[in-house]
Amino acid sequence: MTKNFPWEFHRDLTEERLIAVGRMIVDGRQLAVDLHDGDIGDDGWTLGCRASQFGRFRILAAVDGEVFPWLRVIDRSRRLIFTIGEVPVRIYRGEADEPTDRTLHQSLNELKQLGFSFDERDEGRGLAYRFAVETDIDGTALAVKFVGLRGETAVLNWDVPLGLDTSIGGIGTPATDPVELDTPSVGVRGRETKTGE
Repeated sequence: MTKNFPWEFHRDLTEERLIAVGRMIVDGRQLAVDLHDGDIGDDGWTLGCRASQFGRFRILAAVDGEVFPWLRVIDRSRRLIFTIGEVPVRIYRGEADEPTDRTLHQSLNELKQLGFSFDERDEGRGLAYRFAVETDIDGTALAVKFVGLRGETAVLNWDVPLGLDTSIGGIGTPATDPVELDTPSVGVRGRETKTGE
């Protein structure tokens, strides 16, 4: 049987839980984008650091405040490893199907938790579970995907339904209605075209 949804890999990975965590990540990232100010020296590095920290802070605050009984933390460091139910999860910014070596790395604590969470024969046991945050050029989240990686292959690649605006427009401006254009004239430059042919 082919598994297509996170909850088919593990019962703790429900849609409701993944949306709740995805929303914290996106809210943190959006605040970082809103506060970004190139005129005072902010750049891509400061945006990335803030977006990561603001999302991390929201998750840790939810854990510390016991907002979600299913959300716990394994590693509170900057790399943040948390669990959704029994399943260890991390976050990275980038394309879901293009993980980096750093994204693929699994700590000993993460591997131990996977051993507790999955039966030895379960195909979900050997996966690295991650939230992949795909962004626009200005850092705004375009999509959040929940992925299960085996090596560089995304065995699971599920769009977290957050209602993000993915319409295309100029940077920092909303998309406009389409415009009808006349058919372009095509020909070899420098040659006169014959009419009537």
